[in-house]
This record gives sequence, C-alpha cells and structure tokens, in this order.
Amino acid sequence: MALPVFIVNSHDYSQYLAVDGLKPSRNDLDKDGSGRNLLNGLMYRTRIATKLKYTVAFNRLTASLLAQLETDMDSQYVSITLLEAKSNRHVTRVYYCSTINEGVQRSINGVVYYDGVTFNITER
Repeated sequence: MALPVFIVNSHDYSQYLAVDGLKPSRNDLDKDGSGRNLLNGLMYRTRIATKLKYTVAFNRLTASLLAQLETDMDSQYVSITLLEAKSNRHVTRVYYCSTINEGVQRSINGVVYYDGVTFNITER
C-alpha cells in the first residue's frame, strides 16, 4: 500500500505535512470556444488536457527547514514525487508553484518556527 509523500529535489518533506496536507484535484483544460449554449444551457467542450493540482499544507516548520523547502520550490518548474490518487502509486511529475503562504512566524524558546505553511502546485 502506497503512502502519501512529498519529495522535492531528493528532500522528503512527508513527515512535516499536516494531517490534511495533500489535497489532490484534477483540472481540465478546454479548447477555446468551449462553453454553454446560451439558448438551452447545454455544455459544449473539447478537453485538450488534464492536469493535476495539489493544495499542500505543513505543520510547524523550523526556519531552516522552510528555507530549504522554499529553495527547493524556487525554480520555475519543479520535479515533485507524490502519491497519485488515480494509480495509487508514487509518481514524479513537473509542477509549478506561484505563491507560498509562509504561515505564522513564532519564536519558541528562542527558535523561530513557521506554522501553517501552504501553497498550491499545478502540473506543467
């Protein structure tokens, strides 16, 4: 049985994921001209591609771990290994990420942590 993973540039962040840390979804890309007929409401579409999208959420990360994650995610396109829902196996695909919400900064006993880091990744 395959378990959820989140691996970027050989760095395994799986153990830091929140309980609901990986939310997969599928995005359909339609050809121009797809849409509803305004007279009868019927949908007409030509799907040209299907892309995977994940919402990723982490529990508490140290400042150094977040710096490593942000460095790993910094490229325009990133190879990430995840558990693919459709095949129930670990698959490495190329994704992009445009925004990282760094969560809440906290200092606990002089150590800086980030709680609630989240971002979306979309298959290239």
